[in-house]
Formats: sequence, C-alpha cells, structure tokens
Amino acid sequence: MNLSSVKRYLPLAVWVVAIATLILVPLKIIGYGFLPMDDALRHAAKAVSGKSWSEILILRGDFPIDPSPGWQAILAGLHQLQNCGAETLVIYSVAGLMLLVTMVALFWLRRPEAWLGALLLAAVFIPACTTRFMRGRPYILTDAVLIAVLFLWSRTEKDTPGRRALIFTPLLVASSAWIHGSWYMLVLPAAAILFAGYWRSALAYGLCWLAGSFLGCALTGHPWGFLIQSVRHMFGVFGNIVVNRQLEPEFYPSDGAPTAVLVVAALLLWRTVSSGWNPRAVLNPVFMMMALGWVLGLKMQRFWWDWGLPAFLVWCALELQDHFELRLPLDSTRRLLVTLALAGGVYLGFTSDRDGRWTEHLTTEYLTPDNPALAGWLPEPGGIIYNSDMDVFFQTFYKNPTAPWRYILGFESGLMLPENQAVLRQAQWNFGDVRAYVPWVKKMRPEDRMIIHATHGGVPNLPELEWNYAATELWIGRLPRAANQSLVPAPAR
Repeated sequence: MNLSSVKRYLPLAVWVVAIATLILVPLKIIGYGFLPMDDALRHAAKAVSGKSWSEILILRGDFPIDPSPGWQAILAGLHQLQNCGAETLVIYSVAGLMLLVTMVALFWLRRPEAWLGALLLAAVFIPACTTRFMRGRPYILTDAVLIAVLFLWSRTEKDTPGRRALIFTPLLVASSAWIHGSWYMLVLPAAAILFAGYWRSALAYGLCWLAGSFLGCALTGHPWGFLIQSVRHMFGVFGNIVVNRQLEPEFYPSDGAPTAVLVVAALLLWRTVSSGWNPRAVLNPVFMMMALGWVLGLKMQRFWWDWGLPAFLVWCALELQDHFELRLPLDSTRRLLVTLALAGGVYLGFTSDRDGRWTEHLTTEYLTPDNPALAGWLPEPGGIIYNSDMDVFFQTFYKNPTAPWRYILGFESGLMLPENQAVLRQAQWNFGDVRAYVPWVKKMRPEDRMIIHATHGGVPNLPELEWNYAATELWIGRLPRAANQSLVPAPAR
C-alpha cells in the first residue's frame, strides 16, 4: 500500500478518534462507580415508583403537572422496557446525556478535532464543566439543543436565516420544552442574534421559539396549564429569599469565570496575529450568546453554566476550526497526530479523579429498611419525612422509590406548602439552627420522622424527639415511644 492510499484514510481516522474519545469518556467515569447525588436520582426513582409527585411530596396545590414530563416519560419507558432499577436508569441518564451534549457539535463541524480542542480548553480552564455534563439531568438536553441552535444560526452574514434553521429550531425548542420544561429560557438566543446586529434573524428565531414552545407544551397534554406552571415555578424558586445562603448554590452569582475570559482573549489575540482582525469574530450570535451568559451569570451562575458555557464551547470550536483549516491539511499525518494529542488531553482532562470528583460519593450511606440499625426508625406507612435539605430526599427516595411515605422537602423548595417553606427559610436564616424546626415537631405524628444533618456531632437540640444516629452526620428523630427508651448517642470519633 503506497503513501497516497494511506493518506486517503486519514480524515476517516480523525473522525474515528474523535468519536471513540467522546464515547470512552463517560464509560470510564461510570466505571469509577460515579453517581450524581441530586436530581438524576429522583428522576430515576420516580420512574420506578410509578407515583405522581403529589404521592411522593407534600406539595402546593398549584403544581399539578410534572415539571419535566418528557424526561419522566422516557425513563418510565426504559424502566418498563427493560424492567431495570433506579441505579440502571441513573447510569443511562448520565452516559446518554453526556454523549448527547458532546456529540451534537460533530454534526455541524468540518473538523472534529476542533471540538476536541474546545472540550480540552474547557476541561483545563473550566474544570467544573466536566462534572456539570455528567449530572444526568435534563438540563443537559437543553445544553445540547442550545449548541445545535447556535450552529444553525451562527452563519447569518446576510441577516437571512437558512432553511435548516427555520425547520429544525422549532423542533429542537419543542423537545427541550417537553423534556426539560424551561422553554422560556430558550428565548435568550434571540437576544444574542439581535445583539449581533441581525434583527430579521432575531425576529425569525423568536417566531420559531414561540412555535416550538407551544408544540412542546402541547405534548404534555396541558399546553396552557404547563406554560403557566413553568413560569410560576421559575418565580417560585426565589420565593421568600432574603439572603444568598437561602438559595441552592447553583443560583449563587458566578465569580466571572476569569479563566474562560483569558481563553477568549488569547484566541482573539491569536486570530489577530495570525490572520488579521475580523470584527465578525465577536459580532456574531455565538459570541454574543457567550457574552450574554457571562454577564447574566454575574447575577446567577446558572446563566453562565447553561447558556454561556455551551456558547463558549461552540465559539472556541469555530475559532479552532478556522486555524486548523489554515495549518493542517485535510489528509496530513500531522493532523492525525494533533487529533490524537487533543483526544488524549480530553480523555485525561475529563476522566481523571481530580479532587475525588468521581469517587467522593462511593462511601455515601443510604437509609434503607434492610439495615438492622434502622429498625423502627424509618417512617411507618402513611408517614412524612420532615427533612431539612434536598440531599436527604434525593438519596432516600432513590433507595426507597416505592416506600409508603412522603417528604416535606423535595427537589425544589418553591413547591413546598407556604407554612412549611417558612420554617425552612427560618432555619436557613439562622444558619441551620435546629430550634427553627419546632413548628414541624409540633405537627409530627407517631408514624412521621425528622431527618436532619448535624455537623457538630451531638444530638440535635430538639429534646421533644428521641434521636438515632443513622449515618454520617445524619440523625433521625421520632416522637418518644417509651419512658425507658434512651437517646442513641453519636459514635465516638
């Protein structure tokens, strides 16, 4: 076989290396035993339980529709098709969504090594993105939708949207609305297109967004009800919030992502030095979406994570693609070597167990009825778990999806009954002082339990209940059973 015959297969080899790398990354991470400890657990558990949220949580009456109906339908279908448990569903969620968000860009790029380069930049300079994409939550599908939308609308030099953009955008928005529920957030690319100076394209995108949002909400079977509930849910997240510590950490302001800013500045400088300045490097929808996500992230970091970061990846990939096409011939051996180097960097950057990010939860202690030490300490049928944080709900519901009890706090404090939310907010205001839970104690019945974290290691200061040290820094309290029954002390440390 002569050299020309070998060179003919080099472009194919580049694609094989890129795709293989993106497949191996989530498989390696799952091989550590990694499971996310938040919403992915409750989505899987709900699919296994076969229950509605009102049968799982003590809910307000104005949230009758599942906020992520499409995702729950997909997981329930997998559960029924394969008769698999919650853990298998979480693994499917983590691997499937990671593959989706990392693979979608390959449909739009001529040089897959440019996407590997963008992912490597993110892994090195924004390492939190590696765990962000492995959370197994439906927002990752919206990230993938945003990436596709940005590619569709990235070439609008004549302010005339292409036919593919007009056809696929409503379908992409509809899928996000049905699966994730945050249909209203996908209006942000319209603002990015407008800021880039393309008002006709911005108007066209806005119409596509409206059509897709209504189609996605219609798939729920409650188009108007789901639209209204989604907006109410968005504002309910911030209900009765006074200080940041009452928010979930993902709603805190970002730190401005200084390393990402440096990467963008370096790429702009590289473009200026190597091929001359082109204002379209910044006056385009992708850059504007990145900048918009960064600015809004200064108020709430999820804007940066969910909107700025995907745009950052797309913009970096397009910039690198231009450089690679100038310097790496399509069928050169050097191109394959560069791709192999980038692939190795992406694999190590994403899969290395940096700061225990993939193994820190392997020692998590779950509360299950088959633990003899918990005999009599888990709720009885019809009982309620008065939990102080969402982790208790995520982990306990995940291990006990069909258990005959409900939770006072689930996956969103905005869904709580107002009187229960007021107790939670008071405890958060007082830095977790357990005496704030006295109103809950007064409502408890013999079948109910209180499960709270106590980092000081001693019995929680609620003598109205008797307590059992159930897991690391986790206490279960119940109404006293007998006069001679003593408190169970914390284990010696």
